[in-house]
Amino acid sequence: MDQGSAARQELLVFSLAHNQLFAFSTLKVREIVTLSQFNRLPGSHPAIAGTLTLRGETLAVVDLNRAIGLTGEPPQSVVVCEIQGTLYGLLVGTIEAIHAVEIAAIAALPKGLGQRTFSSAVFRDEQNRLVQLLDLERIVGEIHPGDTTIPALDPASLARIRAQKILICDDSRFARKQMARALEAHQIDYLSAPNGRAALSVLKREADAGTPVQILVSDIEMPELDGYQLALSVRADDHLRPAYVILHSSLNPVICERITQAAGANEGLTKFDPHALLAAIGRGAGA
Repeated sequence: MDQGSAARQELLVFSLAHNQLFAFSTLKVREIVTLSQFNRLPGSHPAIAGTLTLRGETLAVVDLNRAIGLTGEPPQSVVVCEIQGTLYGLLVGTIEAIHAVEIAAIAALPKGLGQRTFSSAVFRDEQNRLVQLLDLERIVGEIHPGDTTIPALDPASLARIRAQKILICDDSRFARKQMARALEAHQIDYLSAPNGRAALSVLKREADAGTPVQILVSDIEMPELDGYQLALSVRADDHLRPAYVILHSSLNPVICERITQAAGANEGLTKFDPHALLAAIGRGAGA
C-alpha cells in the first residue's frame, strides 16, 4: 500500500431495511455468495440466521438487520467477511456498488447519537445519499464476545508500562472501550482519540508540552485520517518519531502486517485479544 492508495478507502455499499445505505471496507470481504438455506441452531444469538458451509468450512451467518435493530427488507445476498480473524456470512439487502471514497470525505459521527448506534462514520455517495459505515467490531463483539479475560502483569512490567504516556485511537467506541477496560484493570493511565486526525492533534499537543506520547495504539480503518496515514505522519515528524506505534485492526493478519510494514509501525495486532494488546504495550515500554 502506498501513500496515494491510502488516501482512499474502497467500501462495499449495500442496503438494509427502509432502504438505508450502509458500507464496510472491501478489505474485510472474502466473497459474495447466493442466498441459500441455512442450518438454524437452537439457542443461538437472535441475530444469527444459521450456519453456512463454504468449501468445507462452517461459518455463522449474521442477519445485519436484526443485529442493529432494524426490520423490513429481506436479505438478498451473503457477504463473507473476515472479522477479527473469524469468517462470518453477513446477510445484506441490495448490493449497490463498490465506492472508492476519499478518507478525508468520511466524517466521524456527530455527537449526541447515544450509546446504541452501530455505525462508526458516514459519507455521501455520488448521488448525495447518506451512507453509514457499520461498526462490525461492535456487531461481532456483542454476538460473540470472545475471551475478554484481562491477564495479570508482573509488578516490574506493570511499573514500566505505567511510566509511559499511552494514546489509544479507534473510531469504534466499542473497540475503545475494550482497550480502555484492559488498561484500567491495571490502573494504567491513557489518552484517547476517536480517529487519526484527533490522535495527531493529541500527539502534537503533548509533544509541544514536553510530555510526548511514547506508545500509540491505533486502528487502521478510520474516518478523516486513517491509521496508515497517522503512522506515516508520526514517522515524518522529528518530535513524534520516537513513539512506539502499534496498529490494532480487525483486518486479516496478513493485510494488517503488510500495512504495518508499509507505514513504518512497530507491530500489528488483530483485535481483540487483551493478552496480545498488553504484551505489545509491554514491548513498547521495554518491559
